[in-house]
Amino acid sequence: MVNKVLLDVNIIVDLFDKNRPYSQVSLKSVQMLLERGILLYINSDTLTTTFYLLRSQKKATFLEAIEAIKEISKLCELISIEIADVKNTVLLCEDAKTPFKDYEDAMQYICAKKVDVDMILTNDKGFVSPDIQVKSSSEYSSFL
Repeated sequence: MVNKVLLDVNIIVDLFDKNRPYSQVSLKSVQMLLERGILLYINSDTLTTTFYLLRSQKKATFLEAIEAIKEISKLCELISIEIADVKNTVLLCEDAKTPFKDYEDAMQYICAKKVDVDMILTNDKGFVSPDIQVKSSSEYSSFL
């Protein structure tokens, strides 16, 4: 049973940029998760990245991007990134035996492990997670 879900940054940006290909299905998936009382998590870096992407790609105004951050903060629990998380992420990326080749994805994974989530929702087809279920917003919305 899924009780806790980490939302990757691409899902969050989808919620606020209707021009992205997965915008509608990501919105539907997040609504379904919330309706089922599932706890949603993001890491603290997701807020910064979301703000940056909304300003640079969507061309949102400063206040529009701030409003998005406020909304996300109401919907999701925040996982703080500590120095130990950075070190663990770097170790994952440096280890030739692991499949982690993307720092941001590895950090998402470390944060997901930190709060023991049941699933990671992402539209990143290359997202790596050896022991936490990963679903795209399309997979999740058609899964139920």
